[in-house]
Parts: sequence; C-alpha cells; structure tokens
Amino acid sequence: MSAEGYQYRALYDYKKEREEDINLHVGDILTVNKGALLAVGYVEGIEERPEEIGWLPGFNETTQEKGDFPGTYVEFIGKKKISPPTPKPRPPRPLPVAPGTSRPDSDSEQSE
Repeated sequence: MSAEGYQYRALYDYKKEREEDINLHVGDILTVNKGALLAVGYVEGIEERPEEIGWLPGFNETTQEKGDFPGTYVEFIGKKKISPPTPKPRPPRPLPVAPGTSRPDSDSEQSE
C-alpha cells in the first residue's frame, strides 16, 4: 500500500531555527505526504505553489531528516507514491495509571 505525496527541490540553503525544522541545502529532495498537507489546510492544486502553503511538514531524502521547512525555499517537482513507514517491532509495555486515579482492583486486594 502506498500513499500519495509530493516532491520538492531546495532552491536555497536554510538553517533550522526551531527544533521541529529541518536544514535545507541547495538541491536537496524533499517529500511531503498529502495527508500531512491536509492537516495544514491543503487545497487541491496548491501543492504546486509551496510558497502559498507556508511551512511544509516533510522528509529530506538527502539528509534523512524529518520536520518542517519553508515553502519559499523550494520548488515543486511532481507527485510521488510513497510507502508508509514500517513500524519497528516493540515489546509489549504496560500503560501507567493516570495521575489522580486509583487502580480498581487495588482496594479489593487490601481488604481481604
């Protein structure tokens, strides 16, 4: 299964200003998932005008960094089918009890 995405090429160097940003170097190839654009108010056709979107959430194929980058620093290349990330297997992990709540079975065990 693949998702629809878009590719952009960095036109200028950009040094990240915030933790969620990514660095850009001239020529870097960036991929943006269409779903991520929907979350920021995507309108069909605007992907070709990244400067009108503003900050784009994406993945820098060159540096392997994920984060936000300014639409004014890139040009639209085209559409791209992208594979969803493969989740890394993790061992089961119990959830902590939310603060201020008690375990329902802890009272009954103490009364016996």
